[in-house]
Amino acid sequence: MHQNEQIINKLQKNPLKNVSLLKMLTSFYEVMETHLVEHGDQWGIVLLLPATAYAYDHRVYSQADYIVFLDYSCPDIFPALLTLLPTEAKLVFKLQDVKYQEALSAHFSLEKVRGFFSYSTTEGLRYVKDKEVTINHSFDDRLLPLWAANHYNKEEIEEYFQKGAFSVSIFQGDNPVSTCLAFRNEEQIWEIGAVHTLEAFQRYGYAKMVVRTAIQETLERGFIPRYHVLERNQASIRLAESIGLVPCVQLEHWINYIQ
Repeated sequence: MHQNEQIINKLQKNPLKNVSLLKMLTSFYEVMETHLVEHGDQWGIVLLLPATAYAYDHRVYSQADYIVFLDYSCPDIFPALLTLLPTEAKLVFKLQDVKYQEALSAHFSLEKVRGFFSYSTTEGLRYVKDKEVTINHSFDDRLLPLWAANHYNKEEIEEYFQKGAFSVSIFQGDNPVSTCLAFRNEEQIWEIGAVHTLEAFQRYGYAKMVVRTAIQETLERGFIPRYHVLERNQASIRLAESIGLVPCVQLEHWINYIQ
């Protein structure tokens, strides 16, 4: 079995925790440097993505050389992973476990720059598909201004729909007032994102309606929904918790810039 296949198999044992690693590995395997260390039953993974490979990272972390992802089964494997990290390089660590940051802090001077919470469903819980919403499996130009409010562009949205995405929206006449997208993030995980309600129609619970409908539709398709928010976005956090979603991963970005 090819090493990347081995890595994917290990990461997919906990797809919600490792969704960022799985997404980046499947999208950028041609330029990503991958390492798998195995000692008996224990294993560790290091993924090194050139910061210029992904437009978001190149824009947000323009000074970085590499984006670093890692995962391991046991802390005992961590010293072996340290030897795989490039020296004299500017690194951004994207970490899905607080223990990883604690381990790295003994060797790097790290500064936290971003934090996110990922939410998902609990087993067996089902959600209401509200009658007022419209589920659309094709691109609808009328929704583009609402998606653009969350910094999505037309080309990006069209690509999501080509891969099976769907939108969930509420209309007043022919005009959309609230919407969200559900799109494939990784083989098993579908993202519920691009949530936006026009200001004049906020406080009516429309965002809650489109999100819970999108979650139920995703569950019915046999996928795992993920609702991903910035840790300072209290409105989105309240929405997630109000419909019964539970936090599953805390993802943090840490910078190690060599002076």
